[in-house]
Amino acid sequence: MLEHWINELMNLLAGNSRYIRYSRNRQSLFILGILAFLLITFLLIYFVEMS
Repeated sequence: MLEHWINELMNLLAGNSRYIRYSRNRQSLFILGILAFLLITFLLIYFVEMS
């Protein structure tokens, strides 16, 4: 179920008009990229407010 929603989000962000099934490796990299982006954003906001 979660794999389906990750595929849906990847297709939405890629602008695909048809459903493309991505491999688990690509899905893992996508999720790690999103988490890294959120972590870096949080850390930047945190350190900017601290100074």
